[in-house]
Amino acid sequence: MLLSLVGVGNLNPFTGIPLVFLVFGIWLIVAALVLPGPDDRYAPPRSMILAWGGMVAFLGAIWLVGTIALTLVPVVLLVVLVVVGIGAVGYALTRAEAKKAHPVVA
Repeated sequence: MLLSLVGVGNLNPFTGIPLVFLVFGIWLIVAALVLPGPDDRYAPPRSMILAWGGMVAFLGAIWLVGTIALTLVPVVLLVVLVVVGIGAVGYALTRAEAKKAHPVVA
């Protein structure tokens, strides 16, 4: 963001600020998936950090694409919708597998 204020490369504040949102959202997603969670029971769960990271990255991506080429915004919305749908189906399948009753062997 500081480089965009000085005008380094093709960055300007209109593209630098959404890029910061996008990078921060991606960092939250990576942190939720890679870093171990704290043992504190009042700490937010990983799924909450993952969801916030996804929302911030989504807003940053839409904002960045909107500043670069406004006609590509529907394409980005479609790609994000497909990725979220695949994630929702995968999550539902893992929840269904966890709820299956395992046969008891006597």
